Amino acid sequence: MIVLSVLVSAAVVSVAAQRQWQSATWRDFKIERPKVLFNVQPRDPNSNVPNTAVAREIRTFMVETSTHLLELRQDATVETPHIEVVPGQPVRIAIEKKTVYVRDGLGKEHKMSLRKQTALER
Repeated sequence: MIVLSVLVSAAVVSVAAQRQWQSATWRDFKIERPKVLFNVQPRDPNSNVPNTAVAREIRTFMVETSTHLLELRQDATVETPHIEVVPGQPVRIAIEKKTVYVRDGLGKEHKMSLRKQTALER
């Protein structure tokens, strides 16, 4: 069992190392929260008290590479760790089809979806 967990963790590290990281610059970001939250509130089986639903938010980031302006989207809860974004500051990203990985200042990777890619006119 220990050997299996070591192999799995080694595979995860090797996948992250294989990504093609590139430099980019933060341009803009916004956070949207739905005004109304529709869902079924599950109840605690022991006390029958409704569990509160975790609010969702849509985080949209604009990142500029040397050739493109990228619009990234992260569907998250308010409890999901935030990424510190300072427009004009550098950021490291890796693009894999419609998924973009962003490294924060602490080196942690955040997975986002690529919503829009616009070529820069130079």
